[in-house]
Amino acid sequence: MPDELRALVFRAGSADTQAGPDERTPEAILSGWIGLVASERGLRFLGLPAPTYEAALRSIRRDYPNAVLAPDDSALLEIAEQVRAYIAGDLRVFSAELDLRGHMPFELAVWAAAARIPYGETRTYGWIAAQVGGGSGAAQAVGAALGANPAPLIIPCHRVLGSDGALHGFAGGLEMKARLLDLERGQGALTLDAGS
Repeated sequence: MPDELRALVFRAGSADTQAGPDERTPEAILSGWIGLVASERGLRFLGLPAPTYEAALRSIRRDYPNAVLAPDDSALLEIAEQVRAYIAGDLRVFSAELDLRGHMPFELAVWAAAARIPYGETRTYGWIAAQVGGGSGAAQAVGAALGANPAPLIIPCHRVLGSDGALHGFAGGLEMKARLLDLERGQGALTLDAGS
């Protein structure tokens, strides 16, 4: 019998945020909605910010159509609080358990390598390729595996750069990738507009 999947859609900023979109305070963290999906074993999906609740819900339904919305699920609410704390600049390491069953061994190896990149630091696609035993030509395959990352932020694929040090590929867009890196470099709380 398959695990029952539970889902939550939450506003990344605090529910009572009255701040304007240009404020860069911890209270004006993020204007967007994030979807989560978990099994009994751990988190299976953490979406990137979407402009509306409905868009975040669609991101869940695309891959997890049978996930049951569970707005009072304590494990999902804890992950939501960790995401909020990370975006506010108050959390460096997530404690969420991941359930990555069903993914390819190469993807798992790439994600494990990305997860070893320390907060505030970056590595290249080539570095990850070397970590997983791929040759210099494996950087493109690494990029594809990072593009399939089911839990961005927790598996910090935004910390991976091109060999030239430039930003390349990120599901949330290069502006979001740059802002995540700025956050981790100590440049204050993060304000992302998922609608731009």
